[in-house]
Amino acid sequence: MESIHVKTVDPIGQDLLRGAAAKGLDLGWERYERLQPQDGFLRTGLSCAYGCLQGPCRIDPFGRGATQGICGLDRDGMVAASLLRLCLHGALEGLTEANNQEPAWPAELGPAAKKAEKVLGGDVSAADTFAAAKQLSRPGASPDDLLRQALRLSLLTVGLTGEGALRAAGRLSCRVGYGVVSGAGPVIGLCGRPTSDLVAALRDSTGASEPQGQIVALGEWIVADGELLPIACTSGEVEAVLSAGWLDAVALGPDADPAIARLCRSIGLPVFGEAEAAAARMTKSANGPNASQCAEGQVLCSAEEARAGLASNGSAGLAILAGSDAPQISLGWLPTELAPALRAKGLSVAACGDAALWVAKAGLASLDSDRPVSLLDPLRGPLDALAAAGPERVKGICFTGVKTSRDLAFALGLAVLGARVSVATPLPLWGSAGVRDLLNEKIAALGGAFAHWDHPASPDEVLAWFGES
Repeated sequence: MESIHVKTVDPIGQDLLRGAAAKGLDLGWERYERLQPQDGFLRTGLSCAYGCLQGPCRIDPFGRGATQGICGLDRDGMVAASLLRLCLHGALEGLTEANNQEPAWPAELGPAAKKAEKVLGGDVSAADTFAAAKQLSRPGASPDDLLRQALRLSLLTVGLTGEGALRAAGRLSCRVGYGVVSGAGPVIGLCGRPTSDLVAALRDSTGASEPQGQIVALGEWIVADGELLPIACTSGEVEAVLSAGWLDAVALGPDADPAIARLCRSIGLPVFGEAEAAAARMTKSANGPNASQCAEGQVLCSAEEARAGLASNGSAGLAILAGSDAPQISLGWLPTELAPALRAKGLSVAACGDAALWVAKAGLASLDSDRPVSLLDPLRGPLDALAAAGPERVKGICFTGVKTSRDLAFALGLAVLGARVSVATPLPLWGSAGVRDLLNEKIAALGGAFAHWDHPASPDEVLAWFGES
């Protein structure tokens, strides 16, 4: 616990981690620390991504060991294939969630998308996933071809994001912070990405409680009956909130982390899924935090609202903060440092995902504040903002952390559309300078830029990157 300030910048969150440690609870931080050092081959992209069972083959990043795989694959091919595999997974995730499996882009970005398709070899479609899978079956394609296909899949991923996560028109009020779990009635925390049936069943069960209960989202953005559920914490804080004993039960969506159910059972917190939700009847047993530990803001949920809220502002430009919590960087450090610093430079700031929750918790999204940060749909927000303000006015889109392959593919796809994009956490590209240079050349030819660091970036480094535009 001597390094607790490295884990989160929130003093209350630090207290929660101390409390969990005193109870002997094993949270994500402990699991992360026990995994160190993580596999350096994977982190640099030098662990073979091909579907071959003669390996695994790994190339020494320092040139003192293996320089080729068994088949003769070199470091450039290995790193390029690693990026393609991640982009393939990201595109497949997008396909499973898309209502329409053919890509489409905002009208303002249509010309940029058409230009990208032409430069990258023609119209992108779901068939690109099959082409990528074939390339990854055995080595043979050049790094140039692998990167081209990775960029095509990234463009596809963005094009499949036709519907935002909030699925709402207009603006939604957002309440975020630990204080949303306070109240007289029972509180059910909702994890994962729940189905509409699960949310509806929970609404029925809490409405039948005496006194009436409430549902709060844990690290998720969820709309129910036209309203955004109160959000108790960011995705990186979920286990700490559960360990505090503030909740009376937890409902799990299909994508909830496995550790959530284990932690709930270890502390005796009722946990259930969709099948049990309708019959759930909670009673108030837990004491919540101070109700004042809550902040409010408004989310621009649709492309139309993003245009109205962002396109006409008279600032020097727009900076966008996106992304998920990441254990490599102290939770909340980048968003809460970057947002006020960027505003001080005369930029308007918009945020989505965990970055937006941290900004809101810091009071920077309050309509009572001077030039409040705009909150955007966590899934489609950066795309809507890019379309609304235009690539020339967007000074940069920084992903303060990426969690899934879709996050990476989406970030890369925005760069393909001509945006300046950076990722503050390390990506598996540092095993090959040749691949990094080639990737930069391809994105530059499309009018975009893609920056990343070989270490977790500091606020000063990200601010310097924004200043390069």
